Amino acid sequence: MLILLILVSAVAWAQTAVLTAPWLVVYDPEGRPRWEIRLEKLVRTKEAWTGENASVTLFFRGEPTLRVRAPRISADSLGLRWTLSDGLSGDGQGFTFTAGEAYWDGRLILRGFSSQGKNMELKAEEARWELAGTLELFSAEVRVSVWTLRFSYGKYEEPLLTAQEVEAVHQDLLVQAEYFEFYLGENRAKFVGAKVVRRP
Repeated sequence: MLILLILVSAVAWAQTAVLTAPWLVVYDPEGRPRWEIRLEKLVRTKEAWTGENASVTLFFRGEPTLRVRAPRISADSLGLRWTLSDGLSGDGQGFTFTAGEAYWDGRLILRGFSSQGKNMELKAEEARWELAGTLELFSAEVRVSVWTLRFSYGKYEEPLLTAQEVEAVHQDLLVQAEYFEFYLGENRAKFVGAKVVRRP
């Protein structure tokens, strides 16, 4: 269900409309907000729309979980799939983050992702954020506790960080492992199929 609310002013020409300070809300089947977008300016055509200075709030079970701000947003004509671009920043679920761009396709997908929070520093070529709290990381580097980790795929579900085919560095030690687990709050790490090499 899509609702466009609070149109402060609108000027329409043929098939294009320019809206100032619009507010866009999408609800789930239970009538709870799923996401909300506020803009300074929106330009709508028959096929799509674009906006400036967007603020997006994402909800899980009706409660706000993530807030994202970006200079530019574009979307399909119904606003069901949208893209944030030109650099963005946000916060939620204990993290602050930045990204080059992001898009919504049933979950928030961020490219050029960098984040801090939960005593971790994260960088990833791509991050996929489920509103339930799961954060998937692709081609990532993570600093957590005394470790610097590099891996092609990992997942964070509070309080557990897991990764496959991981390379972990601590001082002069290099650990290559098939699988890695780290429990935040306990500072407890587990390596499976590990090979330890002392670096020169």
